[in-house]
Amino acid sequence: MSIRENKLAEAVQREANWTSGHSCDHCPIGHYCLPLELPAEQAAVLSKIMYVSRALDAGQSLVHAGDPLDALYAVRAGCLKSVSVDENGNEQIIGFHLPSELIGLDAIYSGFHSADVKTVTIGKVCVFPYRPLLSLASRSPELMQNWLRIFSKNLLDQYAHGVDNTADQRLAGFLLRVSLRLPMRGELNDRFLLPMSRIDIARHLRLANGTLSRMIARLQDAGMIRVDDRLVEIVDFDKLKRAAGALANVTL
Repeated sequence: MSIRENKLAEAVQREANWTSGHSCDHCPIGHYCLPLELPAEQAAVLSKIMYVSRALDAGQSLVHAGDPLDALYAVRAGCLKSVSVDENGNEQIIGFHLPSELIGLDAIYSGFHSADVKTVTIGKVCVFPYRPLLSLASRSPELMQNWLRIFSKNLLDQYAHGVDNTADQRLAGFLLRVSLRLPMRGELNDRFLLPMSRIDIARHLRLANGTLSRMIARLQDAGMIRVDDRLVEIVDFDKLKRAAGALANVTL
């Protein structure tokens, strides 16, 4: 195992150690998640209906497209991805999910998941059975507000990504968004280790692998970033934000 792979494994293990208990109110990343600002008694109820999955191996499926909605999931450790497959068998990565982020919101309207979700690294999720969660939300304005806040943020993200952004804007915006999300894992926002491969990043950004490599080199030559395999350092946030355009304002 390489040094970088060791660092990634250590980061995932650190998350697992942080969140070794099953209580939402004692979880260090809970204030980014559904329990945000919940009264203590409601957080206690939420902890009772929630349970933590066993460890998930890298590449393991959490849900499949078409599965009925039984639960919402919050990433507890590791990284997962939502994937759709076209009629030719080509994989499109819709998005990545890092610690504290919710999975399954897309299934609420139809009652069925619209995409496959699988792990990128080893990981764990908190499982919130949907019916008990819905019952609690109907009695908790704070939980309902958190839920609506997450829906609203996802909608804003979709608006920004619906614009015809250039490839350079998509890459710069992606790196900025990851830099905001990874500090929850205990990493600095200007120097971090990407949990996903370049192939996955290219599929997410709808780019050819060679195009992605050339764009990364271009951002490095412009003095915005330094990259060593999966290790990324943002050298100039202001330049990178200008390169991202409207996507600089999207926080995932």
